[in-house]
Amino acid sequence: MKRYLRLLPVIFIIALAACAKPPKAEMDAAETAVANLENSADVVAYAPDSLQRARSLIDQMRTEAKNHHYDKAKALASEATAAADATVAEAQTNKEKAKSQAEDLIAAVKKAIPETQKLLASAARVARAGIDKAARTAEIEGAKKALADAEAALAKGDYLVAVEKAGAAQKTLADMDSAISSAVQAATRKK
Repeated sequence: MKRYLRLLPVIFIIALAACAKPPKAEMDAAETAVANLENSADVVAYAPDSLQRARSLIDQMRTEAKNHHYDKAKALASEATAAADATVAEAQTNKEKAKSQAEDLIAAVKKAIPETQKLLASAARVARAGIDKAARTAEIEGAKKALADAEAALAKGDYLVAVEKAGAAQKTLADMDSAISSAVQAATRKK
């Protein structure tokens, strides 16, 4: 009889575990929240790392539920739902930052184009500088095209493309300014 009494707690725990059910409502809410993130273009573009973290939490939640660790699954569901909410806010913040960065870069490129044109005109008068004015003018035209593309992307709300295009134009102009200045300095030292 005593032997059976010792087994009673074990039988009780097994019976209790068999009665436990997965936290379906919490898990469904977490799954829906993360699915909504995946369908949001802003989240995909502006908060991809946080989206990946939320996906990872869902995967962990599923694994815990599959292994009948329902308390852990419920906690992970709650964490995934909170991560989804935070990801939406992060995406909006990052989108605003990208918009501001695009606007700043576009303004800088608009200012740099005439400065580079003026530098090129001055350098072309230094005969020994060896400046290929036609090639450099074509580069400036390329920067103008990139600027126009950046402005179009900004107008469409595609801020990451606007940053990329304006940044490329800015780099082109900065590299050209540096090359022209170096060539002029080298030519004037040869005298």
